[in-house]
Amino acid sequence: MDTETKKSIAVGAVAGAVVGAGVAVLVAPQQGHKARAKLSDMADKVKEKGSLLNETGLELAGKGQEVAGVIKESLGVAKEIKNEAQTVTQDIKSEIQKFKQ
Repeated sequence: MDTETKKSIAVGAVAGAVVGAGVAVLVAPQQGHKARAKLSDMADKVKEKGSLLNETGLELAGKGQEVAGVIKESLGVAKEIKNEAQTVTQDIKSEIQKFKQ
């Protein structure tokens, strides 16, 4: 997953939170001034948490890339071990065939 995709996901999450909060406030039965005040408070909270959410998302994405790198490296090592084991197995089979003759 590239950086642009990760940023898009983070922005989408924040936008979804804003829209959800706005809809919840607007749908709840209350007076207009209370609804506007509540909506304003929610917007302020989203602004405060938005950068933290973005930062956390980027940290998680970075850790995910690290894990992916470790897994790729481990797979490479496993393939090398497999190839070496196959070579040794063939050598042993050859030696056994020579011994039988």
